[in-house]
Order: sequence, then C-alpha cells, then structure tokens
Amino acid sequence: MEPVAGLGPAFPGVLDDVLEVRGREVRVLRAAGTPEVAAGEPQLLVHGLGASAVTWVEVMTGLSATGPVVAVDLPGFGRTTALDDEPLTVAGYVRFVLDVADALGWTTFALHGNSMGGLIATLLAAQQPERVSRLVLVSPALPPTSPLKLLVPARATLEGMVPIAVSSVSAAALGVVGAGGLLDERRNRHLMRLIFSEPDGVRPELIDLMAQEYADDDEVVVASRRKALLSALRSIAALWAAPGRVLRAIDAVEAPTLILGGTADALVPAKVLRQVLARRRDWSGHVLDDRRHALMMEAPQEYLALVQAWALDHREAV
Repeated sequence: MEPVAGLGPAFPGVLDDVLEVRGREVRVLRAAGTPEVAAGEPQLLVHGLGASAVTWVEVMTGLSATGPVVAVDLPGFGRTTALDDEPLTVAGYVRFVLDVADALGWTTFALHGNSMGGLIATLLAAQQPERVSRLVLVSPALPPTSPLKLLVPARATLEGMVPIAVSSVSAAALGVVGAGGLLDERRNRHLMRLIFSEPDGVRPELIDLMAQEYADDDEVVVASRRKALLSALRSIAALWAAPGRVLRAIDAVEAPTLILGGTADALVPAKVLRQVLARRRDWSGHVLDDRRHALMMEAPQEYLALVQAWALDHREAV
C-alpha cells in the first residue's frame, strides 16, 4: 500500500491512508476536519457489497465539520486484502469494524452504513450499544419480515435489474462475434443506474476514482475480491432466509437511528425500509422519491442536509 496521500483537489481534505489493525494493513480514507472540531464526535463509514471506502468520498468533507471521519475498506474489497483464514461474512465484518474503531482509539462513535454496510452497522449497534452514539443507515440490506416477500420483486427491482441481466446474456452470446465490448459498456451504464439517476451528470473525478479502485488486475487480488463477494453474498442470503437474528437486532438497537432510502432503489425495496420504520417508530427515516441505492453518491448535498438536520434535532432534544 502507498503512504498517506490526498485524493486531489476534487476531494479536498480527504486523505488515503493505511491503518494498522491487529497487525495487518487496512486501507482507510480520512477527513479530519478543522482543529476546532478535532475532539468532536467521530464518524465511521462502512460500504456495501462489492464497493469500497470511495463510495463515501463525496460526503466526507461535509461530515467532518463536526468531527473526524474515517471510511474503511472491508477485507476483500477496495485495497484491504483478505487474510487466508478470515471469515468474509457479515458476522466477521462486524468484528472487523469493531477492531477498526479500537485501532482508531474511538470508544464511542457515530456509525454510517450503506447496503451490506447498513446490515453490519445494525448488528454492531445491537451488540455494542455502549459504543455506537448514532446510527445512519443508507439503503441498508435489512431483510423483509417474511422471506416469501422476496419472491415478489418490486417494480424498481425489475426496472433496474432486467436490463443488466439482458445485457449480460447478450454479451455472453455475442462476445464471440466481437460485440462484447459494446455490450459491456451498456451493462456498465445499467449498473451505474443502480446508483445514479443520471449517470451522465456524475462528476468525472468520481468516475475516475471508482475506476482506479478496480484497476488492479493481479490474479491474487482479483481472486480475493471474488472470494469476498461470494462469501459475503452467501452470508447475507442466509440472514435474509432466516431473518429472526436481524429483526431481533433491529429491536435491540439503542442508538438514535436515521434511515435513508429511495423509491427507485432496485436492490433494497422501499417497502422493506417502510417495514423497518413501522417496527421502530422511534427511528427517523426518509424514503425519497426517485432516489436509488446510494444517496451519499447520487445526491451528496441532500444526504448531508438530511443527516445534519437530524443530528441537530437529536442534540436539541437531548
């Protein structure tokens, strides 16, 4: 790994760093904020399946206005290499995130999680209520109350996933005659639409940064990523098939919690988020019209405004 460095003028105040966690190197992004807020509430950011710390880069500077911010690459994703005997499961990642907080010296911290990161954050907050001061869940991969509801996909899921499946099948069928490159590009655009309502409007600097995350084609790195992806996916599927553990964790969370999601999310249906909010009526939540799976990337200023307004309301209530 390279030593600490800035991400460039497009992402002011965000540093690419290495943190030693239980004797191994872990890639983190840091935004320290100003000296005046150095002692403020720290915030730890956890990405989703197949992603990396870069998914948080658009909001890190804004979040650092109240205290230090760290986004971490989970093992097997981004630039944190998975160990040979490491459990690449949701439970394993819960333990890992706690180890990261310990390595940072953070006794208590606010925890943000997107997608799988939201599932990890929920379980961690339930297991360690004294450690998590606030919880922000962005399209968290929480299961529906009944696994049978997975058999009826939401409209947003069909609209988001069918074009990807069609492009993938077409690429496989036509690749032999030289059409694969064009269809790969088409599939990538459909994948972008899972996150961004208007992919053409995304900052080029963010697209470049995301591409750099997966530019390493080393066979060992690629195999590690594939192993982590499949192992974590199986772990999520097991929790969704038997949701009791996660539902009990939702009930056990003590930290003030904010849920953010969108009606156009093809991966986490809005109805699942509404079920969670109905179960925990003391939680705050916004299911936003036409927003997708990663609000902090799709609409970073909206994300910051909602989080900051909620945090202010919470502080005033206390």
